[in-house]
Amino acid sequence: MNFMSPDTVYAQASNSRQGLPAWTYNNAELTDLEINNIFLKTWLWAGHVSEISKVGDYQCMELAHERAIIIRGEDGVVRAFHNVCNHRASRVVPDDKGHCRNALVCPFHGWSYHLDGRLKNIPRAETFPAMDKSALGLKPIECEVWHGMIFIRFFGSGPSVAETLKDAEEEISLYKIEHMQPLVEPWTTEFNCDWKSIVDIDSEGYHVPMGHKDLYDLLGRSYYDQVLNDEVSRSYGNIDAGKHKSQLNQDYVNTLPQESYLPATHQREWIYWSAFPGFVITLFPDQIEIYHSYPISFQKSAMAGRSYALTDERPEMKSAREYNRQINIIVGQEDVQLLKWSAEGMRSSAYNGAIMSDLEVGTAAFHNQLRSTVPVALLDVPPPAGTLGQVNQQMVKEN
Repeated sequence: MNFMSPDTVYAQASNSRQGLPAWTYNNAELTDLEINNIFLKTWLWAGHVSEISKVGDYQCMELAHERAIIIRGEDGVVRAFHNVCNHRASRVVPDDKGHCRNALVCPFHGWSYHLDGRLKNIPRAETFPAMDKSALGLKPIECEVWHGMIFIRFFGSGPSVAETLKDAEEEISLYKIEHMQPLVEPWTTEFNCDWKSIVDIDSEGYHVPMGHKDLYDLLGRSYYDQVLNDEVSRSYGNIDAGKHKSQLNQDYVNTLPQESYLPATHQREWIYWSAFPGFVITLFPDQIEIYHSYPISFQKSAMAGRSYALTDERPEMKSAREYNRQINIIVGQEDVQLLKWSAEGMRSSAYNGAIMSDLEVGTAAFHNQLRSTVPVALLDVPPPAGTLGQVNQQMVKEN
């Protein structure tokens, strides 16, 4: 893999070491623009095939005003549709996840749909004017399954998930993710801050020695960030086999089995692959964790994810997985506090934007991609209220 040097990354930002301007973290119009121009037009992680393993199994996800249902059809194919009935716009399924025996039945008036989205039945059809039933099926959403991970894209076009992550393919394929099962229930954490603040802190390891002392104790100076391109980055660290100050780390290292399906090169590595705008897959020797960060509304964001693993009944593997979970809970709690402090400071009149180091190259690449996608973020000051979308559209045309 050919990774970009810090100089190359910063050259794409006109050799500026300054991050996004402060206003971009505190502007409701920009948040709306990012939701519509980035998240609703980009691949979003929507779960794992193990979570809808049987015909008729489904799960739902929402973003802004859009609702999606992901379901396994009678032919075994995983598909996605807008969770909107074509009659009166009700949700076709009311729950976040569940199972349909042979049809999706709207709870409002009982319109039903085949598992492949085709309209099946209209109650009291004789009371309606003549209609083309073939045109009244559920509206499809682009869906792609890659190594067992399910992704959807509400609108837009562009490269597939496989194309976007093609350089990560060889490494990610080692983990046999398509054969994994969930380890724990899904989790979601909400934050009172701009979504970019979450991705910023999650994209760089510069803060690890100070902000995550126990994680630094586990991985030492081996932790390193790499930028493949402005959309895809990789971070990694090698588990230090020596003595650790943290008893939790020592227990994890001592318990982690030596025998593994992974090659020797990956049996002691913690690896993080990330893709714009907020997708992350963490690859551990004992399990993986997948999560994504996204905006809910102005100054309201979330991070949601779940852990998965291959079936392994060895007692030492079960213990290692529990130690890993505890380690990452601590890291998450530390990040929440750091994020809170940083987001508060970004609202201050004293904040004029970040000054970036070579060790924050992942965050810099994220900023580059954001500016490329939403060029209004290039401006040092926000456009007049009510004009941000128009100004951005003009900048897109000019660029």
